[in-house]
Amino acid sequence: MKKKYLTIIFLILIMLFSVYNLYSAKVMLKSYSTYYIKELIWFALGFLIIIISSKLNLDIIFKNSKYIYALGIFLLIITHFFGININGSTSWLKLGPVSIQPSEFMKIPLIISLRSISLKNYSNTKYFIYALIITIIPSVLVFMEPDTGAVIIYLLIFITFIFMRKYNKWFYITSAIIIIGIILTFTYLYLFQRNFFIKLFGSSLFYRIDRITNFLNQDGYQRNQALASLKASKLFGRGELIYFPESATDFAFTFLVSQIGIIPSIIFLIIYALLIINLKSIKTDKYIITPLITIITFQLIINVLMNIGLFPIIGITLPFLSYGGSSLLSYIVLITLALKKVSNDTYL
Repeated sequence: MKKKYLTIIFLILIMLFSVYNLYSAKVMLKSYSTYYIKELIWFALGFLIIIISSKLNLDIIFKNSKYIYALGIFLLIITHFFGININGSTSWLKLGPVSIQPSEFMKIPLIISLRSISLKNYSNTKYFIYALIITIIPSVLVFMEPDTGAVIIYLLIFITFIFMRKYNKWFYITSAIIIIGIILTFTYLYLFQRNFFIKLFGSSLFYRIDRITNFLNQDGYQRNQALASLKASKLFGRGELIYFPESATDFAFTFLVSQIGIIPSIIFLIIYALLIINLKSIKTDKYIITPLITIITFQLIINVLMNIGLFPIIGITLPFLSYGGSSLLSYIVLITLALKKVSNDTYL
């Protein structure tokens, strides 16, 4: 069976888990009652994109990467001024009956733009500077929303492209020293110069770091409630219903375990892993496949660790399971690009 058909089969299986999970989530909050319908529509639209694009030549997307990147930046700027605020973050644009999250879609122009400069004959220094500028611009705009999770994904995409470039070891050593120095300075200001820290970075960032320190202290209502729900879960079937916030988004995996049981949830993770393995085996463009696999794998691992209390809550959702049409469509578009061969293929 062709690998692209396996990809679609794995996505359909994951969709079934997601839609059932969101259908069940209405017991948590009434506002979740239509989430499963919306998610099903987003999935249907995503599969339609895959089907239609299989008949099209997608070279035009890569040839116009700079214009697509400019559009992504424009949407982020518009969001900053006209976006709607949800849960303390101005990350959504209202377009008629639907809301989109430009920070999620920005992954697409970021990857294809970094791919574009990767195919050009730049020196390593020039390449690094261009790649950094391309990444920093959307990162700053999204950080101001604030959306910490998206910023982390952008930086991870940047790091993936830098590693694909294969710099010499001293570059990585020097970079590590600089990063460690920044982290130590940042930590010192947070711990011992808090007033100056808030003036410099704002109270929003201070609050987000507080969530990490709450994790280190094994504190936090959301974390504790999610862990209580996991402990009350059964091997099979629905366990005791315990309320915890963001059960349809950041903590969708915890809710899945509470609804279908531990063993079926492990099967879900196996299917998810098979999707990633299948994507890795597709021999098309490494500049699409590699960052796509990296960020999906990263979000899977970090989100599950967040859900079981082994990682701070940093706003990383689980693609295809957590509710969110923008995230779902952005990943399906990237998968669509990964499944297609373009005129200047670079093989793994």
